[in-house]
Amino acid sequence: MERVNLFFLHGFLGRPSDWAAVKAHLPSSEAVRFFIPDYFKDPHLGPQHSLDVWAENFTKWVELNGCAGERNILVGYSLGGRLALHALKRRPALWYKAVLISTNPGFNDLHESLDPISAERQQRWMNDSYWAEEFQKAPWEMVLRNWNAQPVFGGSEKEPLRIEQDYSRESLSLALTQWSLAQQRNMRPLLQSQLSKIIWLVGERDTKFVELSRRLEQEVPGLQVKVISEASHRIPFDNPRDLAASVSSFL
Repeated sequence: MERVNLFFLHGFLGRPSDWAAVKAHLPSSEAVRFFIPDYFKDPHLGPQHSLDVWAENFTKWVELNGCAGERNILVGYSLGGRLALHALKRRPALWYKAVLISTNPGFNDLHESLDPISAERQQRWMNDSYWAEEFQKAPWEMVLRNWNAQPVFGGSEKEPLRIEQDYSRESLSLALTQWSLAQQRNMRPLLQSQLSKIIWLVGERDTKFVELSRRLEQEVPGLQVKVISEASHRIPFDNPRDLAASVSSFL
């Protein structure tokens, strides 16, 4: 069997251990290697870097791990999915496949980043700036409770316990602004150019992203969208078995 390298990118508030249940459902083989960077703790991959600089640094990180020229599969969840899009854009030839889970492709406009005349981007910037301040200053239990109460996370009760000591509040705050959707370009042209590499996963109970994905199917003809049953936005926790099955199809 040809050696396969799986790169997993967790979401906001995520940790490498978030992928344990998914890994448990994947085939065990010496030919399959797992790479799960903790990008909130690695200074080269942290949110002090812009999205584009992060993608450049991550590409170098992959190459330093000796994976250039091999079968590399990129798996990104939520914020990690958006980071994965930037990595794919930075070096498409490095990636054999990309599994994008509960991912936002960006606003469907022509702006490269935050634009003062874009009402949508302005609103998102204000929202992310609010949360950035909350994660910087608010009592931990309160900000977690309010964060998890957002409608997009409805239907999931399997989010792991998040302990304040495991995080740098400054890094979390930076991630919300440096990697804000308001700072992200529209990735639909990338999706169209890399159709054969991408599978787009969304949880059936994630109403917002199911609707987004249905629109995306019209905007990016041929995009392979798969709805994961018994899952909300937090697919890796709600249904790791079916998520692993989707990844396994590329092995």
